[in-house]
Amino acid sequence: MTRMDYRAGKQFVVKRKRDIDRIFRQGRRVANGAMTLFAVANGLGRARLGVGVSSRHGKAVARNRVKRLCREAFRLSRHELAAGYDYMMIPRAGTELTLDALQRALKSLAPRVAGLVNGQREAKETAT
Repeated sequence: MTRMDYRAGKQFVVKRKRDIDRIFRQGRRVANGAMTLFAVANGLGRARLGVGVSSRHGKAVARNRVKRLCREAFRLSRHELAAGYDYMMIPRAGTELTLDALQRALKSLAPRVAGLVNGQREAKETAT
């Protein structure tokens, strides 16, 4: 039986402005009622996360709580997400932002944004 690695660390965080800009410029986007998720391949072999929380979520204390919940949802779900992608998570204001709700949203959106269908890479159709 293998033990899951749930460690959090700097190697799983997207912080540089150029990386965040690349996610928004080149990444794919999917959304549901809880959040919008962007993803772009990073070539690192591990998933990384950036979180964007707007002032609509409230003052700094409330925004920081939302960011902590998003990071925790990613930490607990990281082993189920496609490795080698940078994800940018933008939770929607005015929705239920519990750890469980964020984990469900992340697990349902991540395969779609990474181009995976039923665990397999989505086939790109070429126009002839």
